[in-house]
Amino acid sequence: MAKKLIKVVGAALVSGDKILTTKRNSDRILGDLWEFPGGKIEPNETPQAALKRELEEEFDDEIIVGDHIATASYEYDFGIVELSVYFAKLVTKNFELIAHSEVKWRTVDEFDEITWAPADVPIVEAMKQIKIEDVKFDDK
Repeated sequence: MAKKLIKVVGAALVSGDKILTTKRNSDRILGDLWEFPGGKIEPNETPQAALKRELEEEFDDEIIVGDHIATASYEYDFGIVELSVYFAKLVTKNFELIAHSEVKWRTVDEFDEITWAPADVPIVEAMKQIKIEDVKFDDK
């Protein structure tokens, strides 16, 4: 039987030269692993709209979505996760942790200090090729 394809989106939230990393709650799937915050893309929803909705649900925060970084797939035992990550920046900073036990701003050089969820690893590698300070947002 074919595994279920789960399309998810993540935010590489930028502040200066740092990116927000989030640690999943212990009691959740992939518990205690680090990831870019985000979640499932609903039917008929764009990745950008899903990202805005998920960050509002997970942190009670509003974001501006920027450029697409990369998309990667990983086959877990529960299904195939297709993860698309976009640069984003916070408009508000409430950080009400619902799905995560910890958040930490890190430079890309510090990404190797933590254990990432497997789907996030190719995105992390792609980000090592980007100068975070050069990331710009169209503040409309």
